[in-house]
Amino acid sequence: MNASPSVGSEFSKGLAGVVAGRTAICSLEGDLRYRGYAIEPLARAGDFEEVAFLLLRGELPSPAEHAAFSARVAAAARGLDPVVIDALKTLAAACPTASPMDALRTGVSMLGQIEDDRAPGTPEAVLAQAERLLGQVPALLAAWVDLAAGRTPAAWPEGSIARALLERLTGRIPSAAHVAAFGTTLVLYAEHEFNASTFTARTIVSTGSDMHSGICGAIGALKGPLHGGANEQVLDTLSAIGSVDRADGWVHEQLAAKRVVMGFGHRVYKDGDVRAKLLGGICREMTRGTESQPLEDLADRVERIMLERKGLKPNLDWPAARIYHALGLPISVFTPIFVVSRVSGWTAHIIEQIGDNRLIRPLSLYTGQPPREYLPLGERQT
Repeated sequence: MNASPSVGSEFSKGLAGVVAGRTAICSLEGDLRYRGYAIEPLARAGDFEEVAFLLLRGELPSPAEHAAFSARVAAAARGLDPVVIDALKTLAAACPTASPMDALRTGVSMLGQIEDDRAPGTPEAVLAQAERLLGQVPALLAAWVDLAAGRTPAAWPEGSIARALLERLTGRIPSAAHVAAFGTTLVLYAEHEFNASTFTARTIVSTGSDMHSGICGAIGALKGPLHGGANEQVLDTLSAIGSVDRADGWVHEQLAAKRVVMGFGHRVYKDGDVRAKLLGGICREMTRGTESQPLEDLADRVERIMLERKGLKPNLDWPAARIYHALGLPISVFTPIFVVSRVSGWTAHIIEQIGDNRLIRPLSLYTGQPPREYLPLGERQT
């Protein structure tokens, strides 16, 4: 029989404010820290491989460890199983407009089948799985973009994940400045404590399930517009407004209709998202004097209005969407890029959950009918 909450048990809708576990990976107390390191220097360095190593192993890598780790991740990207590519090719031919998020979820599921991943292995084995996924997921995304466009997937380029993925998604050799900005977004999206997708992954593996199942569930959670999908809607919002002179009227209309303006407010940060502050400055520097300047002027106006009227500050999705637009990336890959980055945090949490596991099983507060008697079918009135 399922347990019921005891008298006096507190109910918190959406588990808001509820401490659901312990973690040594990320802290949001005071400021955002990965394994004890403040986010600002990590973000400004923009080295996604460095941060992924830190999240998975608990310490920053030495130069030799960084080089070896990066090489393993790149090898996984280049060695994507052709069986998966062939299956995605069939899916792309059948439905080229399918969501890249669905393609990533399907691709990760197939990778799990190929590896015969049924349950967590040794600590060394799950760590190796995590490293492979760090390379495989961006390669899956790039392959799907090519296949959906009717192209044969190109070879995985040399260089960091940020550089190689940006080249694959844009078809151009990126500048050092663009790689740095893109790398910073990957660092900032890498990890964020017990968010919906991370908690989903931990819940799945708490049952004794495998890492690939945990990642598939996390991708499904991130797909939602109230979580990862918000970054795609930011650009839709700016496009809908169109120009600075229309900003006041548009925001007033949304607020009067009690509609959510995507890119503002955060469940945890009440005084503004530190990640948005960091990336917002980089975004303004990168776009100053470019064709993206009008969009930045519009974004700045919307920020001012939202602060004045609602006291809300931007979250990470607000500047990230504008940077991705300035980099020439299509909206359809904004949330999948979030997946590429957050795989580092998800796998770190999966490893942590496996290492000190207890089945995650909360209680619910019943609000249905009071106890009543069952009548056989023939005795019920018509």
